[in-house]
Amino acid sequence: MKTTIFDFVRDYIYIILGIVCVIIVGIIYIFATNRPSSTIEPANVIYTHEAEAYQLPDVAEEIEDVFATIIVHIVGEVNNPQVLELPYGARVNDALQMAGGATEYADLSRVNLAAVLRDAMQVVIPAIGDDTADVFVYDGVQPQAAATGLININTATAAELQTLPGIGPARAQSIIDLRESMGGFTAIEDLLRVSGIGTAIFEGLRDMVIVN
Repeated sequence: MKTTIFDFVRDYIYIILGIVCVIIVGIIYIFATNRPSSTIEPANVIYTHEAEAYQLPDVAEEIEDVFATIIVHIVGEVNNPQVLELPYGARVNDALQMAGGATEYADLSRVNLAAVLRDAMQVVIPAIGDDTADVFVYDGVQPQAAATGLININTATAAELQTLPGIGPARAQSIIDLRESMGGFTAIEDLLRVSGIGTAIFEGLRDMVIVN
């Protein structure tokens, strides 16, 4: 009997193996077709959602600020009085160093070397004992603004507004447009209503502007 079964298996081994393989493949297929499917969102849909969630910043104005330059005239007790072209945002000390530094007679205690330079500004380095010279002289700015060193945002031109830190040509024009639409500003905080001027920019210029 055992010999007969062994002979049967030996004679039909390939058929038996084939049947077993078919059964295994069938089981795998059944499990595969009944497995819950997950929906994969197309790549273009994912990209669209990301674009809606993240708005790229408008860097046009930042680029303008980076490449802007100003022209200032430095005179008085400096080794090389001259007209200088400096990058936007330069300080008085930058101009002083470019002009060869101060002479031995300069009274630097009267000069704010950290002050931000503005286009068309004349920087006067006074001599020791000379209390009559104005340190900063502004071209085209009203006498009150020149005396206080502040920009009146209700009367300032686009060029004058661009001397403020963080204000390029586009933002200067936005300030003028809003000013005209409002009939004039009532407080310097109105600048926060200008497109492109946030808290950081406002805090950087708030001590440099007035409204009257």
